[in-house]
Amino acid sequence: MNDQSLKKKVQVIVMSEGEVLLFEFNDKIPGNYKGFQNITGGVEGDESFYEAAKRELVEEAGIVSDVIELDLKFEFFDRWKKNCLEKVFLCHLNKKPEIVLNEEHEFCKWVPISSIQKSDYTFPTNHLAFEAAVKYLEKNL
Repeated sequence: MNDQSLKKKVQVIVMSEGEVLLFEFNDKIPGNYKGFQNITGGVEGDESFYEAAKRELVEEAGIVSDVIELDLKFEFFDRWKKNCLEKVFLCHLNKKPEIVLNEEHEFCKWVPISSIQKSDYTFPTNHLAFEAAVKYLEKNL
């Protein structure tokens, strides 16, 4: 498969003060899902996965912060049958910021890390990314 046919995506888990930030899909957008997820988005133009993760963090939550690339990626076909490669990043903040949502999400909520279940996420890859973020923090903090 050549690089042109691959849709590059990022997923960003936001954590602060022992909690994870979950974003609710805006299901008023036609074709959108219902439920919760981490920040996700596409890599645009010539930007790197890292640059895309930082941009999506600003666009979807109004957070300007550095991100950490986790050793996790997913390959899947999206709902439009495009072949995707999604790399996972962590945004770990010392203090919870004010969140500024864009139109992609209707609501967000901080949830204690200790109470997160698979069922809190719409997609299994979001929960797997959450678990990888928790393991990263356990090893590195």
